Amino acid sequence: MPSHLTRLVFRSIVANEPLVYGGCRHRAVRPLLLGRQSPRAFPQMQRRTFLDQLFKQRRKLKPMEFPAGLDTLSDLWHAQKTGERPPQPQAVADALTLFFARRTGPFEDFHIRRAHAALRYLLENPREDGQPWIAAKELASSIYLQLLKPSHLPKSGGPEHVRFGKAVLDEYAKLCKQSDLSDDIALKSVALLSRFGAAVEAREIAASAFRWDANGPLEKRSASRRAWQLILDGMARQGNPEDMTTTADLLQRLDIPVTTTMQYDLVAFFSERNRMDQAKLWYKYPVLDSLGVESAAPLGKSSAALLKACALCGDMSYGQELVTSLLKDDMPEKESWDAVFLWSAAIGKGVDEVDRMMSVMVRRNDEARRHKPSVGIIRPDVDTINPLVEFSMSKQDPYSAERYIALGEKRGISPDEKTYTMQIQYRLSVNDIDGARAAYFNLQGEFTGAERSVEVINQLIRTLCESPQHHFDEMMAMVDNLREHKAIFPPETIAALCVLHLRRGESFDAKDLLQLYAHQFAPEQRRIIQQGLVGFILDGETSTADAWDAYQILRNVFGETPRNDRVTVMNEFFARKRSDMACHVFFHMRNHTSSQHSANRDVYIAAFTGFARCADAESLELAHNQLKLDFNVDANTCLRNALMLAYASTGENIKALQFWREVCESKEGPSYNSIAIAFRSCEGMHFGHAHAKSIWKRLKEQDVEIDKTIWTAYMCATARNHQHEEAQMLIESVEEEYGFPLDISILGNWFNMTASSERQTHVEAWIKQHHPEVWKEIDALGHWVTMDGFGYRQYNLNRDLDP
Repeated sequence: MPSHLTRLVFRSIVANEPLVYGGCRHRAVRPLLLGRQSPRAFPQMQRRTFLDQLFKQRRKLKPMEFPAGLDTLSDLWHAQKTGERPPQPQAVADALTLFFARRTGPFEDFHIRRAHAALRYLLENPREDGQPWIAAKELASSIYLQLLKPSHLPKSGGPEHVRFGKAVLDEYAKLCKQSDLSDDIALKSVALLSRFGAAVEAREIAASAFRWDANGPLEKRSASRRAWQLILDGMARQGNPEDMTTTADLLQRLDIPVTTTMQYDLVAFFSERNRMDQAKLWYKYPVLDSLGVESAAPLGKSSAALLKACALCGDMSYGQELVTSLLKDDMPEKESWDAVFLWSAAIGKGVDEVDRMMSVMVRRNDEARRHKPSVGIIRPDVDTINPLVEFSMSKQDPYSAERYIALGEKRGISPDEKTYTMQIQYRLSVNDIDGARAAYFNLQGEFTGAERSVEVINQLIRTLCESPQHHFDEMMAMVDNLREHKAIFPPETIAALCVLHLRRGESFDAKDLLQLYAHQFAPEQRRIIQQGLVGFILDGETSTADAWDAYQILRNVFGETPRNDRVTVMNEFFARKRSDMACHVFFHMRNHTSSQHSANRDVYIAAFTGFARCADAESLELAHNQLKLDFNVDANTCLRNALMLAYASTGENIKALQFWREVCESKEGPSYNSIAIAFRSCEGMHFGHAHAKSIWKRLKEQDVEIDKTIWTAYMCATARNHQHEEAQMLIESVEEEYGFPLDISILGNWFNMTASSERQTHVEAWIKQHHPEVWKEIDALGHWVTMDGFGYRQYNLNRDLDP
């Protein structure tokens, strides 16, 4: 390699500039002043001493954060699956209580399965003194209550949570042994079943355990109202109209008193599903307030839900009657006004008309206060504006939503956390990223860590990660803010941030991020991050170095990455012409301890095919040696085809034909691909045309149907072995004999296989004379010249064969 000094010397001589070196010992005492056109000095050399390298502080990865106690629960799970010695019961009991006490994120099915296995293990291995491993108080507070805690509820929880919760409650009931706790356990069962998709079963328990007795104890009546409220909430989450209808009929049949909150659940549920008769029935149903006192007025949100449904389904007459009934008093309640405003927006009234209606409300309130000072002040507030904004969002009308917020600000109504959250959401829906960022900064003063706000901020972070003009510092400030509020990052956000760090060349930051969060997720959630990393590796804009860094993270952090994804990554490195990296990926699969991820026959086939296309003889030899030692892989025709193709592509034609012989002698026999690869093996070897003719003769004798691929392969073997006249005869007779049109595939391969610049001139002239349009297609491919520019031409024609 020419030195840097030599380049500078010659450049200075050519430019007629003197050589100047600032470190010369014998330089002049008076300093030389360099002007703008003065000669260049040699650059300052960077020196690294031995001590610099020895004592240089290297960046260390952050320690892995694993959910407390989950490692022991996972060890028990693994031991039960493999028959190994499980952990001691005391350690399992401590881990179970610690896991539920320290867990900050949701309990996914993955976690609950391991917790349930741990509980069964403790029950099957009782203590010698007869005492329980976990006390009743800990079962109720540390496990059951944590299971139903809002921050621990998964978005999709079901049978696993129900089974585990039932097991906990059964053990809790056995430990208590008190009859007066039966209502408590029944209520806990109703709460558990209603929350995790078994509200129908909860309804059966409530129908027998919580029948209404107007003369019963206050605690019994309160528990009854609580149980049926939980059931209605669960029915609403499940979203089955028939189950909700059955439950509503049961409420009437059992004379269960309906509270205003229960009424809202029923009215909102049936209104959203356009079951107006049922919604109207329950809106008029006599209800109780939160204290159990009979109340005549439904909640304002119940009126709003019914009015909105009337507007959307076109029931204007009933909606107008409802509005009239709400406004019949001299001074209606503010919630009634809010429902009327929403009705007005739903029937198509504009923002200005709603504004005038608000002015009417204020004027009527002022008049009422002049006549009766005891009347409270009623003004539109943020609870008035937010439903209007939310309705505009449901209609995909961000312009109206923006105008309602502006209307509130004009009236001196300060937006709250919900307002700013919705503003971020609808601005993102129209790809107004700058507007969403501005709304986020306004949200900071109101942010309390509400679930919806956290979800929308995560959406904003992901959008910024994908934006080509992202604001990295602002984005990381958002991430830090969520961390301070101990918010939950979904796996989609972690995947987006990890890929962003990798795109910026910050592999250490990506590793730190995954060390903190990747092990907190269930396998299904970790899969999302895996797919993000695989997608980054497969992205054509990703540099090979960054792709390799991403693969190292994938391999070290996600050891459970499926075999198919690993093969895809290996093929990507083959496509990048980095067979050395692909070979590493292959060996990582080959040496994997799990049979589900180790190399199987398909992996070997993919590896040999890749080595063939990269012509990597060294890696081919290494992988073939591993195959010889792998007794779990049985060779078939496809695997032998891959080996034959790989050795043919690396110049080992004789060895390749040995595999052809094995294919012919095998019970499975050759495939059409085998024949094409065998002809490929005859190219460029001594007397290769004789071997090709022998194979061709056998095909003719056995009356094998010749397709275009096989014929082209035979023609290539003939031409590559300098049988030019015979190759031309094949070209001239192919259309008549086989019906294959002379296209770019046939003629391009004929030209490329003509390994003589002089002979290529004749081939080119023949193609130009007989098929000029095809030659234009060939010439458009571009070419390179062998022997460092002194040989024959090779056009960039894809000649890849599949095994």
